[in-house]
Amino acid sequence: MNIPQNYLPVMPYLILNEAKAFLNFAKTVFDAKEQLIVPGENEIIQHGELKIDDAVIMFAQAGETWSEKTAGMYIYVKNVNSVYQKALENGAVSLMPPEKKEYGYSGGFEDPFGNHWWIVEG
Repeated sequence: MNIPQNYLPVMPYLILNEAKAFLNFAKTVFDAKEQLIVPGENEIIQHGELKIDDAVIMFAQAGETWSEKTAGMYIYVKNVNSVYQKALENGAVSLMPPEKKEYGYSGGFEDPFGNHWWIVEG
């Protein structure tokens, strides 16, 4: 298998109605870094790639050809309380307040774009 150096065998690809706003949300909440942003016509994001630690999330602006497709993601973070609070302060809605579970300290939220994030302290 020949996977490019900046990629993983499986990566989420989100099609979003507000791709630019999602980019800002991910950078604020997860300290995500831009790996690649391909602009399209009318200043939309035709294709975007963000890195959260070693993980890559691809995303693009929804339109006539591709309708919105959100996802649920399970992600390890350094501080669940901090990420959870930043998410709520940036328009997310709580799905599960942080609490100790059998698999670790965890919480969940829905971002303003319809994605569900299950965060676990790693």
